[in-house]
Amino acid sequence: MNFPSGVPGIPDAIFKPENFIFPVFDYNWGRDYDHSEASGVPTNAPPPIEHVIKMLVPRVNADGNEVGGVPTVQVDAPLATYLGWNITAGPGEVGYDGRPFHAGQVCNYVGGMVPFFKKKADRVAAGDPRLSLEERYVTHAGYVAAVRKAADNAACQGYLLAGPAAASMGAKCAGAIPAGAADDWALLVQQARDSNVLCTTFSSPTPPALPKCIDPAP
Repeated sequence: MNFPSGVPGIPDAIFKPENFIFPVFDYNWGRDYDHSEASGVPTNAPPPIEHVIKMLVPRVNADGNEVGGVPTVQVDAPLATYLGWNITAGPGEVGYDGRPFHAGQVCNYVGGMVPFFKKKADRVAAGDPRLSLEERYVTHAGYVAAVRKAADNAACQGYLLAGPAAASMGAKCAGAIPAGAADDWALLVQQARDSNVLCTTFSSPTPPALPKCIDPAP
């Protein structure tokens, strides 16, 4: 998979085949049982295992994010490592409920996120191999620019809607979108503008609004 070593909270031992991959067995239940329809009468009990089905996993990039497939802004301008799995909490960890089952092991289908450090010094001190936000984007404006580029990449390949609002904001591949559909390009870029990623100064909002970054953004 090429998952980076040293990501906080994710021990290398997780990726040993016996820890990360759950084997799927091909059982021989007898000729009177139809596997594809899950019907019939099993005549072999217990059933012998014919073989272990080969399991495939996705490759990941230097951030630990999966590569290939549909381009997304979340992966092309990331703030974290995004996981389709998680690690079961153990004693002393947030969320641990006292049960000993599978502590420290992979739990599938429960997504996780490991955010990047903001500063290089902090991530080096933690032994995190992933670049910090400042190393990636330098400023808030740099982050917004990265989101715009990622949104353009997805929109120009037909995977992201970019309509009139996107065109007014400078999208490269804007056009007509279905009636009632959201202008996803514009929404994503505006969310990046309104975020506090690498902000140095903020507006003074009137409650209940949240403070907004007022660094210049393209």
